[in-house]
Amino acid sequence: MAWGSREVLEREGAVEHTRGRVCSSFLLGIVVAFFAATARAGPPLITDDPDTPGPNHWEINAAITSEYAGHEWQLETPLMDNNYGVGDHIELTYEISWDEIAPDDSGARSGLGDSLFGVKWRFLDQEKSWLDVSVYPQAQFNNPTSSARREIVNEGTSVIVPFEIGHKFGPLNIYTEPGYTWNQRSAAQGFEGIAAEYELSEKFTLMGELHYDFVNTFQQNELLFNIGFQQVLTKHISLIGSAGRAIFGPSAEAPAFMSYLALQFTF
Repeated sequence: MAWGSREVLEREGAVEHTRGRVCSSFLLGIVVAFFAATARAGPPLITDDPDTPGPNHWEINAAITSEYAGHEWQLETPLMDNNYGVGDHIELTYEISWDEIAPDDSGARSGLGDSLFGVKWRFLDQEKSWLDVSVYPQAQFNNPTSSARREIVNEGTSVIVPFEIGHKFGPLNIYTEPGYTWNQRSAAQGFEGIAAEYELSEKFTLMGELHYDFVNTFQQNELLFNIGFQQVLTKHISLIGSAGRAIFGPSAEAPAFMSYLALQFTF
């Protein structure tokens, strides 16, 4: 066999192996969500709410995420989302992930993803003002690796400033998150998410969202739909997950499928 042919077969084998890993993870998440019998928002949804973990409390989400768009899989395996409560109204966040890109027509590549720091401040509470309202500034930047050069992550630093607005009606929680993202290497982007979650029981919560992204003067619009769940396993551990896709958007960028599956630890 010629070396070029062998190289092609090896590359195709790597792609098929990656696809197998992706499909297995996603099918597991969907099966668990279907057969599972109380939640704070944010993960597994894109849209976040005004809640914070509480004084000296941790919330850690150990997740696997996926997105299929532009003829390639984009994976975070794993994504570590760490949140710490300072008092009743402040949350400190740090995220880091190991990213993998698997195009349909070439071999997979992987590397360290971006780091993200954030501080959420809930400055209005529903008990006094009917609404919970918070602001959540975040900074996302490349780590000193080759991931940006190899196009595993987007190059440049981003500043994200969203506001979260919500109200709880007994077991029903409704919230929205408008915001804007500035990146030093690309056009600014706005977004708006609206989500709801409903506690079906003490251990199971169902949730869903619509998330709208736009660039500059609404010339590149994208609307995403997502459904998710949280299943309480123990006092300090929950299984959370979601799956969705774009309703419309640029054909080369809009995700045809996206998913999130994580163990959530609270203590």
